[in-house]
Amino acid sequence: LPGELGQLGILPGHHPLLASLGIGELIYRKGGKEHSVFVAGGFVEVLTDRVTVLAGEAQLPSEIDLEEARAQKEEAEGELKGLIPLDPRYEEVLMKLQKASRKLEIAQRSS
Repeated sequence: LPGELGQLGILPGHHPLLASLGIGELIYRKGGKEHSVFVAGGFVEVLTDRVTVLAGEAQLPSEIDLEEARAQKEEAEGELKGLIPLDPRYEEVLMKLQKASRKLEIAQRSS
């Protein structure tokens, strides 16, 4: 689970927790099978008996359009080359690049 400050691993009986979500892959197990979802932003609430995820953006790997993600990544890489870290748009473009890159990784791994 991608937390804002790093990866979170949640096991049954985990202590209660509320955390901000970052950009990445949420992996969960249901019925003995592992499933994957791309998430970006939002919150996760962990209680001893359940986990609730409120993601700002979420996509199953099968819903990710590889061509669109590649185009978004290339566009963000091009924009980033023309910016310096102090530019007000720098963080926004960097986030766009991270989202596109993670979507590509997740979709390619699941196909």
